[in-house]
Amino acid sequence: MVNVIVFVPSPDQVDYVQGLVRNLQTDEVHIDAVHQFGNPDILSRLNNYDVILARGITYRMLRTQYPDKHITHLAFDGTDILEALLRCREDYHPRKIGVCLKRDELKPLLPGLSELCRAEVRLYEVVDEQSAYAAVDACEADGVDAVVSGGTVSDICRKRGIPCTYIGIRPATLEWAMREVLNAARTINTERTKSNIIRMILDSSDDAVLALDEAGRVLEANGQAYRLYQLAFLPNWQGRSVQEINPQLTFIGSRDVPCRDGEESIINLGGQKYYVKYKLISGEESGIGTLITTSSATKILQEERQLRKSLVRKGSAAKYTFRDIIAVNPEMRKKVEIAKKFSQANSNVLITGETGTGKELFAHSIHSASGRMNQPFVAINCATLPETLLESELFGYEPGSFSGASREGKAGLFELAHHGTIFLDEIGEIPVALQAKLLRVLQEKEIRRIGSAAVIPVDVRVIAATNVNIQEQIAQGRFRSDLLYRLNALEIYIPPLRERPDDVIPLMEGQLRIMAAELGKRVPQLSAQAKEMLRRYTWPGNVRELRNVCERLVVLNDASDVDTETLNELHVFFDNAPTAPVFPGVTVQDFPYPPPMVKKKKDLARELGVSRTTLWRMSKRQAAAGQEDGK
Repeated sequence: MVNVIVFVPSPDQVDYVQGLVRNLQTDEVHIDAVHQFGNPDILSRLNNYDVILARGITYRMLRTQYPDKHITHLAFDGTDILEALLRCREDYHPRKIGVCLKRDELKPLLPGLSELCRAEVRLYEVVDEQSAYAAVDACEADGVDAVVSGGTVSDICRKRGIPCTYIGIRPATLEWAMREVLNAARTINTERTKSNIIRMILDSSDDAVLALDEAGRVLEANGQAYRLYQLAFLPNWQGRSVQEINPQLTFIGSRDVPCRDGEESIINLGGQKYYVKYKLISGEESGIGTLITTSSATKILQEERQLRKSLVRKGSAAKYTFRDIIAVNPEMRKKVEIAKKFSQANSNVLITGETGTGKELFAHSIHSASGRMNQPFVAINCATLPETLLESELFGYEPGSFSGASREGKAGLFELAHHGTIFLDEIGEIPVALQAKLLRVLQEKEIRRIGSAAVIPVDVRVIAATNVNIQEQIAQGRFRSDLLYRLNALEIYIPPLRERPDDVIPLMEGQLRIMAAELGKRVPQLSAQAKEMLRRYTWPGNVRELRNVCERLVVLNDASDVDTETLNELHVFFDNAPTAPVFPGVTVQDFPYPPPMVKKKKDLARELGVSRTTLWRMSKRQAAAGQEDGK
């Protein structure tokens, strides 16, 4: 159950709000509506409420006293202020009107409001009860004839005999605020339910889970973590640093420390090895904590074996040939011809180019046209696996080589690719320590499994690919120069799509035909203007982005023709930022106070949040009242 309290702004609206409450209340949400904030009984029970709706000084006071509660502001808008000002003019015919509010946005509007009310309108800041009394004192000192304000100032003015118009809240605003409060209550109820479910899930997990704040202090621990880290012997473990729980643990969730989301490590507990993974608990701007999961090494290795099997099955044969490469651009056709020549050699190949240019397509095609075409083609992305797993993936391991290792051992990808080709994608991301071992394999053409002294000869051609500048990596000490010289015996650079615009349309038409056939739809036809727009686009995502655009055109476009309007409607391109609006100048009239900043009625209406029709109607009413005054 979520408890809500509504502080009604005026006594005459209590019945109306209580009627709303009766209609909105549910079994999950209980709502109370009161007017007297100072009631001791109410104040004593505020801690029992989860959501509070209040206005003005009451709202700001509650925000200070209860910073952790959900407090919604019942705010009036420009229409409410205008209505109060015009009522004040009609009721008291003042020469000076004091507006006592915390509304800085009204300052530039004062000349316009003064013109509308045919009276000098001044603004006095009110943020709390003390400033409310100060504002009323200032109004008296300045010779203000009438005041426009909220409840607290109105009460003070009434006691001092100062004419005052209360800024009321329209029923529509009240109804909107009540809906917001109800939504907040439902959200709280949902989060409580989620929290209970998460707690049940954590406690049912076989893994030990610790939740930390951004400073690395322990917030929560499930039952497995409680037992594994022996928290029963650590008094007041909640709030302690994670290093006090175990010095081998760390944290990653901080607004000041760069996030290392997904970081992994191996720790030793009681003579056994455990696998630890760190997950960032995300906030609106940055990390706000860390989730630490600790698992037994045996369990993790079982999962790794399944991953290895999946990787081998996925990458055991080449999928593409040179016939799959669409190249109209003369430079690109040269690249294809060079790659065909490369395929006839056994030398290692390094393919460079930006992300999405088709490096993997070239790697598959080179293997498919080579003398190794009937042998395995094994592919691995070096950026997707941590160093320890990547090493065992590439070179394999012997039975019992480490805790939890398979009894049968495991053949590495170099062994699986024997007589064939291994494709090392994102080679620039391989850890430096592993580069030395890879270099030895390329030099000696033999591998040594983890945990074994025996060497295994391998006959493997290596095709590597990277989208990073290897020379810069070498200069920064992140890549070995001798490894580069082993990899780039043959090197080919794949130009980005922006450098070969004549390939854009053939590539798109080919992709559109394939995707339309898969979905059983008509092939979209590109107009001449659309083709020109597509050619001139820079394609920062290269061919990968082009495929995404084609998919969007096939899936979302119901017409058979694609023109420039279609491309814009489907938001095909994302590199055109909207320009900032430019507003015309405003004619300024001379007013004695405050500094002259008279706005046009359309601008005044916009900034007050009312329609021009509403403002015109009020002005007309005010003009009629003025005629009556002149009689």
